[in-house]
Order: sequence, then structure tokens, then C-alpha cells
Amino acid sequence: MDKGWMAVWPVAAFFLGGLATQLTGWINYRRQRADKAADDSAAMQQRREEFELAHLVEFNGLLRHQMDCLFELSNAVTRYRRAEEAESPSSAPGDELRAASEELEAAEGAVYAQIGFILQEDVRLLARDAVDVIGENSASIFGEGEADLSPAFESASAVYAALSKRVREIYAGQSGRPS
Repeated sequence: MDKGWMAVWPVAAFFLGGLATQLTGWINYRRQRADKAADDSAAMQQRREEFELAHLVEFNGLLRHQMDCLFELSNAVTRYRRAEEAESPSSAPGDELRAASEELEAAEGAVYAQIGFILQEDVRLLARDAVDVIGENSASIFGEGEADLSPAFESASAVYAALSKRVREIYAGQSGRPS
């Protein structure tokens, strides 16, 4: 009986070695898949953050331009009214008013087109509300008396703060990640 075990042992060792090799290969394969999934996830997160950062910065610039256009339209309306009161024969104030109005309309269109690319919902809703307030203020500029632009300024300031906070959050998340 002793000789029978001596003949079986090398065969059993061969199969156990093959099984150990297969098990090691399977464990390495699983580890590589997990590493690849982590790398893919990190790459996707980085692309998302780069996309979001680019659009937050672009939206910030567009909103600032829209606010500048709002203030310019307000000034153009004031100059136009003064020219009317002075009964000035020049058409320059009217042309300036028309150009300022068209510039604000173009800026508003650019801002509306960009709002959808703000990924964080609370920031996007705040931005949409601010743009609506700015639109309402632009309409009030043509009313009687001096236009109150403080609601537009306050809404835009809230959006600037939210955009800045989100950019800081994104960069704070990136600082802890290895390159």
C-alpha cells in the first residue's frame, strides 16, 4: 500500500500545483480588473470635473458680461431720456440705446444657453432664478423713473458666490487625489 501512495503523490502534487497556479492567476486577474475599474472611475471623475470647471468659469464670465450689459443699457436709457428732454436733434442716443438693448439680448441668450451645463442642481436653479431677475430688471429699465438694479445685483452676487464655492469644492476634491 505504501508503494501506491508513492505513485499517486506526484500526480496529486501536479494537479495541486496546477490548481494553485489557476487560483493565483484568477486572483491576479480580479485585482487587475479592480485596478482598471478604479482607474477608469478616476479618469471619468476627472473628465467630469474638468467639464464642470470649464462651464462654471464660462458661465461666470457670461453672467458678468450680462450684468455689464444691463448696467450699460440702464446708462443708455438715462442718456436717451436726457437727450429727449433736451430735445437734442442727434440720433446717437437712440442708436446707443438700440445697440445696448441688442447687446443685452445677445448676452442673455448666451447665458440661457449655458445654464444647462451647470451640473450641480442647486447652483443651476440659483443661476436660472438670477437670470430671470436680471431679465425682469432689464424690462423695468424702460419704465418711468430711475430703475432699481439692486435685485439683479443681489441675485448675480448669490450666483457668483455659489459658483466660487463649487469651484473650490471641486479643487478641494482634486487636491487629495494622486496625479
